[in-house]
Amino acid sequence: MSLFYNENKPLWFAHRGASTIAPENTMSAYIQAVKNGMPALEIDVISTSDGILVCSHNFDLERKTDYDGYINEMPYNKIKNANAAMNWGSHKEMLPRLEDVLKAVPQHIRLNIEIKSRSFNDISAVRGVVDLIKGKDFINRTIVSSFNPLVIWYVKWINAQVRTGFLYINQDYFFMINVVHPDCLHTIAELVSENLVIYAKQRGFSLNIWTVNTKPAIDWLINLKVDGIITDRVDLSQV
Repeated sequence: MSLFYNENKPLWFAHRGASTIAPENTMSAYIQAVKNGMPALEIDVISTSDGILVCSHNFDLERKTDYDGYINEMPYNKIKNANAAMNWGSHKEMLPRLEDVLKAVPQHIRLNIEIKSRSFNDISAVRGVVDLIKGKDFINRTIVSSFNPLVIWYVKWINAQVRTGFLYINQDYFFMINVVHPDCLHTIAELVSENLVIYAKQRGFSLNIWTVNTKPAIDWLINLKVDGIITDRVDLSQV
């Protein structure tokens, strides 16, 4: 098994940071997850129109901020003051740049950077992400994941050393693993079975499961010996 993972227990990823106790995908959420002892972070990234990578799950700003419009259609200077903690009372926090997050997290923290795409041919964030993690230390502790198989293919085309994870929520797309050859399979918990675990281990895929927020489900996955668990519940982690 890769040194990226723990030897005898799943690696815990804080989904969008400590998203139940801080605004998701903000610097405070990532720092709080680290303070809570989480060994890994799951981070969503989107490229602005001028190529700045910001941490957000949603392209539309109005869903989680006090701004309107789409992140990928606007330059960074137009959105940099958007309050990503709009739903957290008087708390105010900006959308963090991925570059700043990478500087802030300690060197022992492992990362799952999920690249968001608005369409199949949207690979706008790929080169920027690969450039930011091209240093040896970051590559050794980072997975670049996406639902978009073209993103996974492009990451490997730019730098075959980058560890990739193919996200899927529909079995109909499972065949894509034979096209893009990811290092990891990232699937929703409802699709996990003992056969999937056996399949992944036989073919050398690491298996990271999302988003798992109950102790019975977590215990079941631990018994199945999956490689990673992505959770909102940093309080349930057994780090």
